[in-house]
Amino acid sequence: MKTFKLVGVQVIDDHLHRQQIPLIDGLIINKEDGRNRWLVETYIDKQYEPLFAKLQRSQDEVRLEVTISHTGNDPAYMLATIHSVTSMKEHISVLMEGLMIRNRTDLAEIVLAGLVEKGLQGEALLKEFKHELHERRGMKWREPVKVDQATKG
Repeated sequence: MKTFKLVGVQVIDDHLHRQQIPLIDGLIINKEDGRNRWLVETYIDKQYEPLFAKLQRSQDEVRLEVTISHTGNDPAYMLATIHSVTSMKEHISVLMEGLMIRNRTDLAEIVLAGLVEKGLQGEALLKEFKHELHERRGMKWREPVKVDQATKG
């Protein structure tokens, strides 16, 4: 088994809305079982206990977007089940097991498809695409400053 630092996790609902779960700490472990199964443990604020308790009770698979090792890495996609939600004083530990989805569409294609579905076109599409791609990769994005050709020296 190989263990990696988990630096980001989002829960994706049936309407493809993403809920960012701020991590206090997290690990993701490749079980190396030949079936591409992974263990995910998150240490998060107690305010998320109702969400994860509900997901555990439903026993349905949960779609996750996880970022491993560094916030600049592209997220990976998983289908996971909640094994346990352990309550602590001000935090909870959530243990999940899931399947890493290898045949995922490239992150850029996912972002672009979502923006096109929202009806964006032209410059607005390009601007929002760059912004959202950077945001999903956990990087700060600033719109480039446009230099007026007349003021170039």
